[in-house]
Amino acid sequence: MKIEFWLDYLCPTCYLQHQTIESMLKHYDIHDLELIYRSYEMVEDRAFDTNQSYVSFIAKHQKMSEEAVEKFLNEYNYHIQLFRIHDVHRMAHLAKKKQISRKFNQVVFHAIYEDKLDLSDHKHLKDVSIKAGLEETDIDEVLSTDKFSNQVISNRENAQLKGIYELPFLRINGQTKLQGLQLEQDLINTLNQSFIKFKDVEFCEGEHCIRKKQIKPF
Repeated sequence: MKIEFWLDYLCPTCYLQHQTIESMLKHYDIHDLELIYRSYEMVEDRAFDTNQSYVSFIAKHQKMSEEAVEKFLNEYNYHIQLFRIHDVHRMAHLAKKKQISRKFNQVVFHAIYEDKLDLSDHKHLKDVSIKAGLEETDIDEVLSTDKFSNQVISNRENAQLKGIYELPFLRINGQTKLQGLQLEQDLINTLNQSFIKFKDVEFCEGEHCIRKKQIKPF
């Protein structure tokens, strides 16, 4: 069973979706699950403007009124300061390479929405990355270069070629597409339906290669 999760760390509903997935993994025994995180910056780094409020930023890119965004953020206490997110996405690709994506995303989302940290500050980002299990030398190499920048840009471009414009976005086994925030039970129901419908599927491993994988029931 493969779940692809397109996200931006500045997207509060992406954090809720991540929490839903974490809860699902605790409550259900899902065999052979592969959870793949895909970068999707709501705004490309070269066009990023920090001279606006977080409320205005979310309202614009989630197509909501500022009043609705304010109400949502108040409900969850998700008010944060807007900051450039590109380096966090680059670090996420290092975490993917080191096979600790899930832990990295747990730590990063918590740092942003619970600890209210500005992760454009390299000191904070480095501390969080070390906490997630990345090596200091690898972190320093990413932060001192543009390493993984192309991968971040490519993830976004590939998503748009697939018709993905709204976050969060999930794809199950390369076929079933789920746009917008999914509740836990709805996600479980979709996973069960996907298993029944797609017993053998071909999909992309990593960024390029293709292989066939058998889905096991849960």
